[in-house]
Amino acid sequence: MTINDILNLYNTVNEKLYTASVAEAFFLIRKMIKEINDWGMSVEMDEYSSTYQQMLSYKLLNPQQIGASQSTIYNQLIFNLFMLTMRAKDAFLLRHSNQLEYEGQRLLATNPNFFFNDIVTGFDKITPMLEALHKASKNDIGDTELSNTDYWNDLMTEYQKALSPLFTNILLINTLSDEELDIIKNIINSDDVPSDARCIAISALTISVLRFFDAKKVNIILSFAEHDNNMLRQRALVGIVLIIAKYGYMIEYEEHIKNRITFLCKNEDWVKELSTIVFQIVRTTETSKLSKQISEEIMPELIKISPIIQDNLEDMNFDEDSEKIKPRIENILDRIDFSDKINDFTELQMSGSDVFAGTFANMKNFPFFGFIENWLLPFDKKNPYVRRLFDQKASLAESVTTNPMMCNSDKFSFSLNMLQLPDNQLTAVEFAMKEEKEQLDEMIKEMRQTNKLSDIQQISNHYILDLYRFYTYFPRHNDFENPLTNVLNLFKSKMFDAIFASTDDKRKIADYYYQYNHYPQAIEVYKQILDAPEQDFETYRNIAYSYQQVGDYVNAVNYYIIAEGLDGNKIWYLRRLAFCYRQLGEIHKAVDCYEKILDNNKEDFKIIFRQAICYIELRQYDDALSLLYKINYLKPDYPRIKFVLTLCLLYCGKIEQASQLSKSNEEQFTEIRDFVLAGHIALVKKNRQVALEHYKKAIAMAKDLKGFLEEYYRDVEILLHNGVRKDTIELVLEVVLIDKFR
Repeated sequence: MTINDILNLYNTVNEKLYTASVAEAFFLIRKMIKEINDWGMSVEMDEYSSTYQQMLSYKLLNPQQIGASQSTIYNQLIFNLFMLTMRAKDAFLLRHSNQLEYEGQRLLATNPNFFFNDIVTGFDKITPMLEALHKASKNDIGDTELSNTDYWNDLMTEYQKALSPLFTNILLINTLSDEELDIIKNIINSDDVPSDARCIAISALTISVLRFFDAKKVNIILSFAEHDNNMLRQRALVGIVLIIAKYGYMIEYEEHIKNRITFLCKNEDWVKELSTIVFQIVRTTETSKLSKQISEEIMPELIKISPIIQDNLEDMNFDEDSEKIKPRIENILDRIDFSDKINDFTELQMSGSDVFAGTFANMKNFPFFGFIENWLLPFDKKNPYVRRLFDQKASLAESVTTNPMMCNSDKFSFSLNMLQLPDNQLTAVEFAMKEEKEQLDEMIKEMRQTNKLSDIQQISNHYILDLYRFYTYFPRHNDFENPLTNVLNLFKSKMFDAIFASTDDKRKIADYYYQYNHYPQAIEVYKQILDAPEQDFETYRNIAYSYQQVGDYVNAVNYYIIAEGLDGNKIWYLRRLAFCYRQLGEIHKAVDCYEKILDNNKEDFKIIFRQAICYIELRQYDDALSLLYKINYLKPDYPRIKFVLTLCLLYCGKIEQASQLSKSNEEQFTEIRDFVLAGHIALVKKNRQVALEHYKKAIAMAKDLKGFLEEYYRDVEILLHNGVRKDTIELVLEVVLIDKFR
């Protein structure tokens, strides 16, 4: 078997177990175990098989006596089979996979102490070393050390040697001993350990569980889900959401964890925090598209004006009083319309979008990011990697630390980049950020007033963005499955109902999916709340629109009709119904919808135009011409009216009128279709030379040959109907193509 074969088999087994096709699952699990030739797993499999046979026999003979104890035994059996399947898959990948995690596990198998070092020689040495670091971080650093590169290099090395063994061993060891788990729990609980190490321990537990499920690690994460420390609690909550999104189908059968989560969900504030985290994770699904938009539309404009700004600022003395310099800078920016160009970027920031992902992606090449744990560190100005900068530039430290728009990872990128700058440029940056702080504070105030930002939301969002950067920009990120995308499957297990039990909670999740265009997911969650009393029209409307977006126009129509009955805004629904009817080929129904809209507003040219298109599709050309002439007379600049009117004249055989209109509008031709239509009219009139000229202009505009051929053949039936021979159509095309290729 190949790696893909074993992964597909693993997914199939999980599906069979979850859908109660247990006998089939047994057969497939044996197939996996045979592939790795593990005798211990085979014995375990025989025991589970025997237990299941006994359960079936008992159920067959005592159908009326199936109670809670039998259900508990069954659930435990299914969970054990899930875990056995995972272990079999992991054993296969350990032998054959080149992914980073399995490379690390093979090193551990060779030497269990491989990831310890001369400072931290074992698990029991991690805590004392972290406590010593925490104590040392509180000490002031003298001027001599501040400029001593060797001093800082030693400090960074010592810091990394203390942190890496903690993170790496938690991450790679599938099953830690109870003693090791107690050490980890005590580290997270201890105020004598640096905050970043405590947070990293939770992150390591989370990622470790995401790569290999372990109930004991999950229980540690759950134990911090109600912790007083917001940073620890938010990391734990993000971990819980990601774990349920991936393993919800398994957790249903793990009674202890399931009951513990269900109990925690009785706390409404806890559920609200989980809901916010789901929203923040769903929002990351737009980041790639957003980064592309910024890099292709906004940044090129800013890059164009960058040299102008640099030239104007070159001779400025930043040691002057800021109030004297500020008007001069504002005058420079106003002259080049900088404010207009940055406005789009600011609006995206205000909406909470991740606007910096693409910008800082190019600043992840520092040695600092060579360690996985450093991608997930909470930002601290006393971190040895950046402390030198902030001990020198105190105001810069405040600006960076309090900036809510930058996640922890980006703050480290920014700070490490600043350390590379000469003093004069660093002073200029410090000044710029100091001046920007007033505007930033105003933005933060507005976001807090609109409930778009709170301290707790900021902590969870920054951590989620850190995770996004790791799973997207880490050099070997393809070695890891991105758990953030699993949030789109969150609703598929019963754990979703346990967490988001109320209609309002489910509606929020559905709205998140809907807002970020995950329409299949939105449909499924919205449909879960349709039976709720006093259902509003918005749910039906959103379901209908979601069906429309995925191309299921039949269901879209059905739900639009229900929503229309509950809502008073009939015009909005008629527009959408007309669109769906057109897609379904029910053109007469679309025309009826347009008629009803026009009863309300007879001068809606957009609707008149669409109705004319429908008449053309129905071959009711006279009705179409009547509407098109009306638009052409009352609003001659209406987009594409001349083209469609010309096309309709050709369709109904009014060749001379079509020819005259086409010639009069020739200077306004902007698209391939304009020239192809003019060519077709000339061909019908037997003006082959004129037709060739138009076709050649059309093919010159085409991005590729396929695009031109689609337009050329689109109305071939009309050409044939108007007497143009098929061999003539092909001959003309050959002439056009040979000329193009020559």
